[in-house]
Amino acid sequence: LLAKEGIVCDEHFFRTMIAGRQNKAIMADLFPEWSTETAQAWSEMKEQKFREQAPGKLTPTPGLIELMDWIDDKGLKKAAVTNAPRDNAELMLKSIERLDWFDTLIIGDECERSKPDPFPYLLAMERLGLDASSSMVVEDSPSGARAGVASGALTVGILTSQPEEALTA
Repeated sequence: LLAKEGIVCDEHFFRTMIAGRQNKAIMADLFPEWSTETAQAWSEMKEQKFREQAPGKLTPTPGLIELMDWIDDKGLKKAAVTNAPRDNAELMLKSIERLDWFDTLIIGDECERSKPDPFPYLLAMERLGLDASSSMVVEDSPSGARAGVASGALTVGILTSQPEEALTA
C-alpha cells in the first residue's frame, strides 16, 4: 500500500515509522496533507489488509508460551497494552490461543493518550489494582518502551523486531 503512495517501506523504515505506533501518528508523519477522513480510511484499509494476510503467519515468539505458563504458575495479574487496533490485537492474541488469557486488554486508540505516553500502562495498572512499583512492562517497540519507563514500572525490552539501541535510547 505504501508503494502506491510512492513510499519505499524497507525494514529500517518499518521499524522507525510504523512498528508500535498508533495509526493517527503514522498518518500525520507520512501524509500530513491528507484530511482526517482520508487518513482514517487509508488506515482502515491498511489494517484490513493486515488481517487478511495474517492468518496462518502469526506464531508466538520463542519462549513466550513458556513465560506465559510461568506467569500462570505464579498467579500474576496481566494486561496486554497495544497501539494496534482492537481487531488486530484480538486476531494476534487468538492466533496464539491467548485472547482470554489477559485480565485486561488496553487499546491505544481507546485511551485518552496512546503510547509513547504512559497513560495506557497507568490505566492497565489501575484496572489490575497495581502500582508501578509492583508492575513490569515487557515491550518490543520504542514507543512502548518509552511509555513503560515513563509509567514508572520496571521495563524490559525484547529484541524481536527492534535493535537494542532503539529500545534503550
